[in-house]
Amino acid sequence: MSEPATVTSVLRHYPDVVVRTVEPLDGAGGFSGAVFWRVNTGDTQLCLRRWPQEHPSRVQLQAIHDVLCHVSVNGFAKLPVPLRTRDGQTFVSLAGHLWELTPWLPGRADFHERPTSERLDAAMLALAQFHRSTETLGLHPGSPPGIATRREQLERITGVGTSEMLQAVAEMKEASWSEFQWRAALILGSFDKCASRLKPLLAMASHARVSRQPCIRDIWHDHVLFDGNEVSGIIDFGAMQTDHVACDISRLLGSLVGGDRDRWAQGLTAYQSVRPLTASEIMLVDAYDQSAVLLSGMNWVQWIAVEGRIFEDLERIQGRLDEIIARLLLM
Repeated sequence: MSEPATVTSVLRHYPDVVVRTVEPLDGAGGFSGAVFWRVNTGDTQLCLRRWPQEHPSRVQLQAIHDVLCHVSVNGFAKLPVPLRTRDGQTFVSLAGHLWELTPWLPGRADFHERPTSERLDAAMLALAQFHRSTETLGLHPGSPPGIATRREQLERITGVGTSEMLQAVAEMKEASWSEFQWRAALILGSFDKCASRLKPLLAMASHARVSRQPCIRDIWHDHVLFDGNEVSGIIDFGAMQTDHVACDISRLLGSLVGGDRDRWAQGLTAYQSVRPLTASEIMLVDAYDQSAVLLSGMNWVQWIAVEGRIFEDLERIQGRLDEIIARLLLM
């Protein structure tokens, strides 16, 4: 079955949707492997997403949808809540993929174009409100799972060293990779120093006993939509899992304001006006942030140089690497 025919077959599962036009958007500028279409019904616009085969599973996607529906019912409406099929399901399984159809949320992910204090406050308030809504699904005390995962990854890289990645970077012969190579070399050259400083922080963070709840885990600049100074939507929940809210706070603040500590303080103040943080939780924010800076850079080098993954927008990846390098220089 051709791709347009498959899309048509998926949309037939939604009997109340009258399709006028369908616009393919490919990956919509993202890195997840998902593919998107903008569906025009005449009265409104919808977003059709085809999830990659690798992730999420049916169980994981259903869990994500259950959280989105719960949060929406409890008053947080800035979400792409999936539409239901004629069978009452929130996704369609067809042609080896899972598909979902959601409202097309208004606004643009343009914080960096107008990085005002009002918009920073709005983003952090929206995140705190989302977290307040997911609290009602239940809090589970324990150590933060994301910290344990990052600690294991750091130890694994430390154990094998960076020689394989350095060699893989050096062997990238095509001229188009030269801009990536020098950035990768800077990241790899920073690893030992940054890792030695990060290990004690992660060790302390791993002993924290905190509440855990559904967290977005991939909330960053491009996933927060603005209409003027207000947040109009939060998108892309494919990484959602149970964790501590610090993982979301650090991810969003780091992507919005980089290493600007004054703006970090402002963002944390705005967040805490809705959901206060203990001293231990603020320490976790720092641990999640610093580990993300170092390990995300190492991940990009591993994916591209060692595993040979292909990404459609190399220029955007280089921009991400520049942000990581700027943060590494401050660690």
